[in-house]
This record gives sequence, C-alpha cells and structure tokens, in this order.
Amino acid sequence: MKKKVWLFFLIILLSVTVVVVFGIKLFREYHSTPEKAIKFYVLVRNGPWAASKVTIIKGNSCNQTYDYRQYIVEGYRDRKTGMEIMFFYLSKDENGLWEVTSVGTGP
Repeated sequence: MKKKVWLFFLIILLSVTVVVVFGIKLFREYHSTPEKAIKFYVLVRNGPWAASKVTIIKGNSCNQTYDYRQYIVEGYRDRKTGMEIMFFYLSKDENGLWEVTSVGTGP
C-alpha cells in the first residue's frame, strides 16, 4: 500500500513539474516580441479567435523617459465595455521580455 501511495505522489509531482516548466517556456516565448505580447494579452482576455483577427501596427510614439513603445491594434474590442481598444503601450521588463503596460482608446 505504501508503494502505491509513493508512486502516486511521484507521478503527481512529475506531472506538476512538467506543466510548470512548459508553462514558463511558453510564457517566455509569447513575450519575446511586442507583437507576441499583444497577441497574448488579447488571447487571455478575449480568446484565440480574437487574437487571430487583430492587426498590429508599430506606432510613432517611443518615450525614453518611461521606456515604453506605442503600438496601434486594429480589430480588438474589450469584452466588458464593447469599446475598441486601439493603443497598446509596451515595455521590456528586467528579464528582457515584453509586457503590455497600458491599453486605451486614445493616445
């Protein structure tokens, strides 16, 4: 009986480890470029169908003081408000990964 319990816990531990390791790798892959970070943001909030339909254009604004870049996204509507969110501001974190710091309807 003890062997079965230990085997069960070992399988659970290995499964959790595999899920965590692949989750971290997937997260790093989805944040390696600004476009992928925006698609990940849209995917989490509105699903994969919305992420596949957006068009991403690099904006003109790049602020060195706050270290962010502006991107214009066409085709993304917020699920709660129904408004089209067009402006995404991204910055790099300390690990070199891109993250969406702010979104809005106007610059």
